[in-house]
Amino acid sequence: FAIPTKLAKRGKADVVVRKTTGKVLVGRGAYGRQSWNGQTATVFGCSGFLGRYVVARLAREGTKVIVPYRGITENIRYLKPTGDLGMIIPMEFDLRNPKQIEECVRHSDVVINLIGRNYETKNFSFDQVHVLGAQNIAEISRESGVSRLIHMSHIGAKTNAHSDVMVTKAFGEQRVRESFPGANIVRSATMYGYEDELLNNMGKFKDFYMTVNHAQQKLRPVCVSDVAHAIDIIRDNEDTVGQTFELYNPKEYTRKEVIELVEFFIREKVWHFNIPTPLLRMAARAFDILPYYYTSHHAVDLMSINETPSTEKSIQTFADLGIQPHTLELAALQYIRHYRSSQHEEDPMEPKGYKAFRKLPVPVDNKDIVV
Repeated sequence: FAIPTKLAKRGKADVVVRKTTGKVLVGRGAYGRQSWNGQTATVFGCSGFLGRYVVARLAREGTKVIVPYRGITENIRYLKPTGDLGMIIPMEFDLRNPKQIEECVRHSDVVINLIGRNYETKNFSFDQVHVLGAQNIAEISRESGVSRLIHMSHIGAKTNAHSDVMVTKAFGEQRVRESFPGANIVRSATMYGYEDELLNNMGKFKDFYMTVNHAQQKLRPVCVSDVAHAIDIIRDNEDTVGQTFELYNPKEYTRKEVIELVEFFIREKVWHFNIPTPLLRMAARAFDILPYYYTSHHAVDLMSINETPSTEKSIQTFADLGIQPHTLELAALQYIRHYRSSQHEEDPMEPKGYKAFRKLPVPVDNKDIVV
């Protein structure tokens, strides 16, 4: 298929015809939260960092969203207000139970798989989550007549990566492609936001922040709301069927540069200490035996993975979706302001024209993003 240089934009009154199934989607009511746009989406991994932003964005546009969960419904109750009455539908499921997966996708037009882990438990290994779980969702979605499948991966996912997390994610991509040929693969760089583990960890552990390789890991941090926006556009536009997307910051940073940026914002020194990788990995293995998660040796492996975009011409980016990603220097303060000491709480950010507690300048294409 031909790769469009610019995605076509459709009006709210346009009729959508899915290329893969020929299904016609007709909305009901006015466009927006208090209507139904004719689409039903199942979001696996809805309770995660990215999941809550994706669900909120879909529900705001009048999409009926099925939110599969493990455990108890109270764990995802905060998702209910993101949509109108009856538009957020919780369904209990187990990733190892094909029947429950089928129940979650049988009425859906779109399935978005955001499930991922950076540590293993006694119940789920990386292979069960990233490979077999992704394959089951893809196969069952295809058999159930789902029109679109969007699978979330990582920009560092490679079969020869020095991390079991990235290796299994790469094999998971292959299984998804085989099971659902028209699936979209979305590879994101490290995301930052209110619930992230990048900026927040630097602020939280500012008195003793551990790094490896002298904090020279290359990062392409991207705002979580930009990734959710991209997934929404991919879901809504039929010209994106079967394409692979890499979502990353146009500017490359080292971890040390991000630490220095956090220091500048919180007006305090982040005391970072370089620990030899084998030593830190061995120490982290001791935490693997704990009954709850604190850290793991897999997290140490991820600290050495450089986020390098692919050179393949067929890979699409933010630019192909018409999105201008947020700038880290302008967006980071709102996520870590609470780590400032009281005497600096009211201090403004330095760039000219920026005032504390005001909304950030958002590009025209991102005006509807709440920042």
